[in-house]
Amino acid sequence: MKKKKNRSNKYNQLKKIKAEITHYDYHNAVFMQQAVDYLITDINGIYIDGTLGGGSHSAEILQRLSDKGKLYAFDKDIEAIEYCKVKFAEELVLGGEQTRIVLRNESYTGACSIKEIGGKTKGLLLDLGVSSRQIDSNTRGFSYRLNTSLDMRFGSSGQTAEALVHAATESELAKIFRLYGEEPFAQAIARRIVQVRRAHFLKTTSDLREIVESIVPQHLLIKSLSRIFQALRIAVNDELGELEKTLTGIIDVLQSGGRIVIIAYHSLEDRIVKNIFKENSSIIKEQITNNQIANFMPKLKIITKKPIIPSDEEMQLNPRSRSAKMRVAEKY
Repeated sequence: MKKKKNRSNKYNQLKKIKAEITHYDYHNAVFMQQAVDYLITDINGIYIDGTLGGGSHSAEILQRLSDKGKLYAFDKDIEAIEYCKVKFAEELVLGGEQTRIVLRNESYTGACSIKEIGGKTKGLLLDLGVSSRQIDSNTRGFSYRLNTSLDMRFGSSGQTAEALVHAATESELAKIFRLYGEEPFAQAIARRIVQVRRAHFLKTTSDLREIVESIVPQHLLIKSLSRIFQALRIAVNDELGELEKTLTGIIDVLQSGGRIVIIAYHSLEDRIVKNIFKENSSIIKEQITNNQIANFMPKLKIITKKPIIPSDEEMQLNPRSRSAKMRVAEKY
């Protein structure tokens, strides 16, 4: 009788969750089948989805895992976490202490320091970049097409893009636009931002767009806007720093045979992935005394010698995949 009552309470809890939490539209995951094919090498293993989003990759991973498998899913965006509380409500509520998924509202850098799974992880998946739902949000400021607050944070803490464009010097802004956006008009745009902010605050995406429009010729404008907004977003969220920190840290957390699967969308991300995979897949020579050099064996084996790119069919079904590149490495 008690078991029936407990189960009834759990189903009531499920109904309450589904009634209270708002649904959001998320894009279809890129390389959904392929990424999980590469990731899962042990159906009883512990896995990490570092970029939960709408939970498409996580759902596919859970489909492949046995009752003994476990998934830790990370996202800075509380809306993604709340959405996936509904999506995985049956797993989370009915599974109880045996639930196969744990949701974490934090950066995927936290995957390197989960004490209960250190050295036991069988794989990490990162689908980098910004989701289409975040781009289309009328509050987040990721898109130059919408007039919204100049925020650009994936989460709710840290410096906003508005704060950054007011705090940074002209040279710092120019460096951000050159380094993270590879923008040809970086210096001129940075100089104009500094001039305009002396007269009034830059609070919205339209304020920033107007500055770029005043500098860049019309036929080059859309590409420059994309690059400037990308550069600020990367800087605000320290995307490249977090990626590098995670890739170097996760190797020691993986079990032998565990895999790292990364989907990148621009050359800056992909270059970091490529270089870290390459550095850790080569024999390292290190001088230990004046006369002795020790050879340390590689930590990783590169599974994809060249990055996997989307098929024509996937690009038609999911235009977001056009710039995607997937790389996979395995721990020795």
